[in-house]
Amino acid sequence: MQSVINFFNKPLLKLPLFFGVIAGVVCFLFFLLVQSLEKFSSTSRALDVGFFAIIIAAATWYYRKKVGQGYLHMWEGISIGYVVWITGALVCGYLSSLYFYFSPKALTHYQGILRQSLLVNKAEAIKVWGNESFQQKLADIDKLEPSSFIFDEFRFTLMLVVMPILLISLVLRKQHPNSLSR
Repeated sequence: MQSVINFFNKPLLKLPLFFGVIAGVVCFLFFLLVQSLEKFSSTSRALDVGFFAIIIAAATWYYRKKVGQGYLHMWEGISIGYVVWITGALVCGYLSSLYFYFSPKALTHYQGILRQSLLVNKAEAIKVWGNESFQQKLADIDKLEPSSFIFDEFRFTLMLVVMPILLISLVLRKQHPNSLSR
């Protein structure tokens, strides 16, 4: 048990986990805000990437300033970014799942908005996916359950968060002069 505690006690993991929890809560609060709007778009959840990018940048900067004493390797920045993102996505996913579990009416409303959004863009969707895939996506909306939202955040942000993590790590990196090879 002590080895597990020691593993999570390292600043390269402890700090991003903390910032990841903050990111998850912020993204969930944004999700609640979007849900409270009379008319919302199902694609507005992709804006979570902006919150993730800001919090990843803050976590990387804080790590560089406090732990690295002004220095940061790129791999440390990438590690921090991915731990913040994964933790935040899990926290947001579980909180969203709990929200829909305790509020089935909200889930029905969410399904209605998704269905409406898909039907409004039917012509474009059929061009891109084809009629069979479109009908499958329409049928999948009715199968949504609270537990399906746990990994929903991963699907929304997976490809979008890679570039900000790499850019933040690249911009904030600064190697110690003694560690540079000559």
